[in-house]
Amino acid sequence: MKRALLIFGMHRSGTSAAARVVNLLGAELGNELVPPGPDNPDGFWEHAEAVRINDDLLQGLGRTWYEMRGMPDGWVDSPHADAAARRIGGLIERDFATTDLCAIKDPRMCLVAPLWIEAFEAKGFEVACLFVVRDPREVVESMHRRNNWPRAPLYLMWVQYLMEATAASARRSRAMITYDGLLSDWRGSVAHVARELGVHWPSTPDGAVAKAVDAFLDPGRRHHKAPHEAVGEAAAMPELAATFYRACLGIASGEKKWAVISGRHDSYREIDRMYAAHVDHLLAERWSAEHRMQTAEARLAEQASVTTTVRETVQALQENLDARLGSVERNLVQQAHAMQADAAARWEAQARMAERIQASLRQLQDEMSAFSGETAARFKRQRESVMAVEARVQRQHALLNTIALRLEQAAGERASESPAILRVPSPPETQELLSALADSNGRIAALLASTSWKMTAPMRWFSMHVLRRPPALVGPVPPASMASDSRGDRLREPPGVPHGMPGGDAPVAKADARKTRSGRSRNTAVAFRWI
Repeated sequence: MKRALLIFGMHRSGTSAAARVVNLLGAELGNELVPPGPDNPDGFWEHAEAVRINDDLLQGLGRTWYEMRGMPDGWVDSPHADAAARRIGGLIERDFATTDLCAIKDPRMCLVAPLWIEAFEAKGFEVACLFVVRDPREVVESMHRRNNWPRAPLYLMWVQYLMEATAASARRSRAMITYDGLLSDWRGSVAHVARELGVHWPSTPDGAVAKAVDAFLDPGRRHHKAPHEAVGEAAAMPELAATFYRACLGIASGEKKWAVISGRHDSYREIDRMYAAHVDHLLAERWSAEHRMQTAEARLAEQASVTTTVRETVQALQENLDARLGSVERNLVQQAHAMQADAAARWEAQARMAERIQASLRQLQDEMSAFSGETAARFKRQRESVMAVEARVQRQHALLNTIALRLEQAAGERASESPAILRVPSPPETQELLSALADSNGRIAALLASTSWKMTAPMRWFSMHVLRRPPALVGPVPPASMASDSRGDRLREPPGVPHGMPGGDAPVAKADARKTRSGRSRNTAVAFRWI
């Protein structure tokens, strides 16, 4: 016959350890187990669907798993119970239909045990109940530290779980073990369960199974142990809880003391009905306050999340801005360095260019100075040459003037004197004069046609119009001053005309015929002087 082992016990009482031990001995726990959590890293070893079914049923009945009140009257026949029973039947068919020994563990089953017992029996299973108890002080202290709940109501919760499960299993086979006994002597505990329930373990508790159980039941993982001489609130266990715990210890040791617990059930129910309405009101206010608190916490968490998001966004933007500013700063520094280097290169190039320009200017100045000196020397030489040429021209003009005056004088004397005394120049003398005149005219024409005479025209103009003033008439030149030398080809310069002065354009002295007292006319030379 198929057996179903229902494990009953208060939260934090060692039911997880007991479920794992019977599982190692061959009992099937199902395919969907609750994963380990921070408060039970070794695993809960409870069926996840069974937990959901129990939570939904309690919520539908207006109860919770942390309940201190008795279940509502007639709850087994309620629609919520019917729905839960159908779900339990489906779970049994899905996970345990072919199993000879299965086990279900969930502390919430203590409150709804009649439904689970009837469901398994309806599927042809023989139900056996295994109770696991632990010192109420250790249970309360563990839950107080985990949930931060006050200790006194937790004792009442421990009593409630124990009484409800005891009342539901009154006519079924049942056994009880303690958490301390399981940790200290698991072999004795499982042997006691097998005798009390008539269960034959599929796996014998020796060999590899024994090693696995020893590795799992590590006493060092036990976080809370009641002290022998506890003081204060931790030692203030209510008398009802203490009485029940002593009865549980006797049952675990083989004594038949179930009546100590079940006998108090009816009286407890009577008292429960007296304060249930008030407790319901207080609990409703508590649930409302907790709901508001949870809503506020959710909003605070949402605001904190938004604040965190905004902070992270601002931080990301700040980091992005810092990165971009750093990049811009680095670019600016690089550009500044590049501009400085370019400016330095340009300045150096300009300095070199300025040096070259200055060198060129110095060279040009030197060349200009040399050219100016050369030009001045050439100008001086040209001026001296021109002055010499002009002196020659002036002398030639003076000679021509003398010749002309002599010719005019001779002609006048011939006209005024008688033929007897007229002196006719000899042919040689006349020929000499004509030859000298033709020679002078030729040289003058050659001079005027020469390149040097054309090139020095600006200088003559400059000397005539800028450096000098027109010549002034100084009076007639006596004939005696114009007497020729013995050869007749040279005439002394008239007084008032400095020797060597340029006079290429000087006017030629002309004869002014004046009558003497004797009535004869005399040609007189007129001289000009530069002032």
